[in-house]
Amino acid sequence: MPKRNILALLATLLLVIAARLYLVEIYAIPLPFWDQWDAEGDHLLRSWIEGRLQLHDLWSPHNEHRIVPTRLLSLLIFNVTGVWDNLIEARINILVAACVPLIILLFLMREKALYGARWLVLIAVIAQFALPFAFENILVGFQSQFYFLIISTLLAIILAACYPDSFLAMAGVLVLSWLSVFTMASGIFTPLATAGVYVLYSIQKREVNGKLVGMAVVLIALGALGYVLMPQIEANHVYRARNFSDMRKALRFILAFPVSKSWPAAIVFWIPALGMVPWLLRNRTLSRADLFMAGCVMWSLAQTLAIAYGRGQAMGGVSSRHSELFTPGLIGNAWFAARFIEITIKDWRIAWLGAVFFVVFIMGHITRRKRDMRAIYQTYELSVKQETNVRRYLKTGDPSVLVQPQFEIPYPDSIRLRSLLDNPTIRPILPAYLSQ
Repeated sequence: MPKRNILALLATLLLVIAARLYLVEIYAIPLPFWDQWDAEGDHLLRSWIEGRLQLHDLWSPHNEHRIVPTRLLSLLIFNVTGVWDNLIEARINILVAACVPLIILLFLMREKALYGARWLVLIAVIAQFALPFAFENILVGFQSQFYFLIISTLLAIILAACYPDSFLAMAGVLVLSWLSVFTMASGIFTPLATAGVYVLYSIQKREVNGKLVGMAVVLIALGALGYVLMPQIEANHVYRARNFSDMRKALRFILAFPVSKSWPAAIVFWIPALGMVPWLLRNRTLSRADLFMAGCVMWSLAQTLAIAYGRGQAMGGVSSRHSELFTPGLIGNAWFAARFIEITIKDWRIAWLGAVFFVVFIMGHITRRKRDMRAIYQTYELSVKQETNVRRYLKTGDPSVLVQPQFEIPYPDSIRLRSLLDNPTIRPILPAYLSQ
């Protein structure tokens, strides 16, 4: 690997890790938060300690998700440290998250695809992993499922793009796609996006390959099976878009990210792939790197549609925790914007159109950073109150201490929280400072 590539890779990873570590060390706390108390503390770690954990418990539903990799990571961290500490999990999560830009850049460097204007894709890679917009996933270690999902998706797309005719690679794609289904509910889009990569490859070759058609059908069936297996949470139905108007309004927020809400920004962010992929296919110049990026765009587009439907009723903005699902797609569109600049570089009357993506993208992140940091400050202030109230309860045993406004205790129900704090299995594994 050229020295320039090694330096670029190391610099990117160091920047991503340093930025996330800063946020974790300053704004994360050891006290578990919200879903962690049930899904991790009571149902996983307590069952493990008491010898009741069964293999099938690893893929039991958590809301509409099945979070096998996250549960395995939680068990690993607990068995190494002996303590249930969100801060430790958040630190480990930094390394898990850093695997995503590592995979993307190693793949592009392996394909010798990074040169000239294509280096502009680094802007999107660094921004999407070093900036604080996804603070909910950064500060809560239990949110690792987002990164495991993206990692398994990227690996599946890479196998499909690089080895489309290999039965061994197809087996790997199926395993990774199935793993995605058991990582998060939206993992059902991994087999669908990978099927799209096989379709694009067939179009590029101008041939109908029975093996690839069969693989695409199997992947679509796998996605459908994942949907059937997805737990249906009736309480979440109230968030669903009621009609096309709700979805359209939600998509205005989602597709425009990192801009607040703007159809022009949405067009700028997603038109590069929608324009360049057909153009490259027509000229039969769609490389493996292009196929990979096209797969990323298809996957994130599917995520945007799912969120617009599932959370589209009266949406007022993009949730911090969901925002990273758009990252592969934004990086893919940055790639195709750079490809457009590369192809039209001799005529700047046209090439500047590709630069519009990067200008709007950078300005979007600049304008939202202050708002993101304000949300982080507010979250931290609430975390400190949660910590104070839990410590007071553990010291006094007074139930009234836990009767607080929402988010001033780390669980939505004070009675349930009290039972968890009093549990003789859970209390000893909480961070020791809480009882001091």
